[in-house]
Amino acid sequence: QGAVAPMLFAGRGTRRSLIAAMLNRGPSKWREWRWGSYVVPLYLPDPKAPVDETAKPLTEVAHMTIGALKAKGALPTLQQAIEGLVAQPDSPGGRIREERFRTVLKDVAAAALEPEELQQIWPVPQEEPAEAEGEKPRRKASKQKPAK
Repeated sequence: QGAVAPMLFAGRGTRRSLIAAMLNRGPSKWREWRWGSYVVPLYLPDPKAPVDETAKPLTEVAHMTIGALKAKGALPTLQQAIEGLVAQPDSPGGRIREERFRTVLKDVAAAALEPEELQQIWPVPQEEPAEAEGEKPRRKASKQKPAK
């Protein structure tokens, strides 16, 4: 006789222990992006790499791109691009770098969307004006004289 599958019994403690038994105990080394029947295995982001605070999360970018392409009737183009991306992974293990996936999403969207729509999904970062060299920022005096 084969091993008996765990059963879910009534009671809060039992359920928690059953769920904990089903979770993977090892270090997380794998990420996936899923959309319908499409699964894109992704590398984990490098914790030592600088994080771009202005970039939107991958899930938000993908959702906005899918919605905009669906409105234009260009989803088959995205589906073909995702299939091509998964067919040519960055590693023998089948994973893809997030930057490459973002680039594919942006390239497909750029071919089908208007520049204004593209700007909503991928805003151009605003550059802050550089301070002139030699000028130091002025500090307020710590003691101000009362106005008469």
